[in-house]
Amino acid sequence: METRKKLDGKFGIITGAASGIGRSTALQLAGEGAALVLVDLSGDELQVLAKEISASGASSPLALMVDVTLEPEVDRMVAAALETYPRIDFLVASAGVLRRTPFPEIEPSEWDRVMAVNLRGPYLCCRAVVPAMIKQGGGVIVNVASLAGRSCSVLGGAHYTASKHGVIGLTRHLARELGPHGIRVNAFCPGGTLTLMVEKTTPPEERDAFAAAWPLRRWSDPEEQAKVISFLVSDESSFITGASIDSNGGALML
Repeated sequence: METRKKLDGKFGIITGAASGIGRSTALQLAGEGAALVLVDLSGDELQVLAKEISASGASSPLALMVDVTLEPEVDRMVAAALETYPRIDFLVASAGVLRRTPFPEIEPSEWDRVMAVNLRGPYLCCRAVVPAMIKQGGGVIVNVASLAGRSCSVLGGAHYTASKHGVIGLTRHLARELGPHGIRVNAFCPGGTLTLMVEKTTPPEERDAFAAAWPLRRWSDPEEQAKVISFLVSDESSFITGASIDSNGGALML
């Protein structure tokens, strides 16, 4: 007798799915039975991921190139999801960008870009999926924030920190407003995670120095963080909403 997986019969969207925590989350959730819409701007990497999931025996995902900062593209994403699947059980808003520019050197255009991807993106995605979730009687949203949103970023600039604080504020408000509709909304706040984005922006000696200051003395890998998102998406977290869930190796203790 085949054991039922915890996300069997669930349908969801993951943005920023082509790399980092988003990619690991896609593999994790697909392995647990979810049927997915994979969203990113990196079309080639997205197709590689989709083929990997299909080859694993999991449900073949729908892969879409979408700019989450553009309302028409986000609306197209949700329309395609609802054309492919009967409902949208969850959204994982994982798309994000990291910039390390010192505050005096941040140009308004760079500030606006970071805010657009990291904060406007989750807003547009939540706005687009909520009507369907209300209609179907519930759903789950996980907005990927950061340790930076709980404190202050040591890897990113002021715009990164500000955007992630905004994600947590958005999450809390939506949890309060949408709870009566059966919609749970939580923020996931990972600490130091060794993604390709971090490897590109942080020299090895600097990464070692950071790890030495954390209680667990190491960086997380994206697969560890994906397991926390899986918990938040699943019914295992059925009474958790409006929370900011930390996974940072003890770098911040509140």
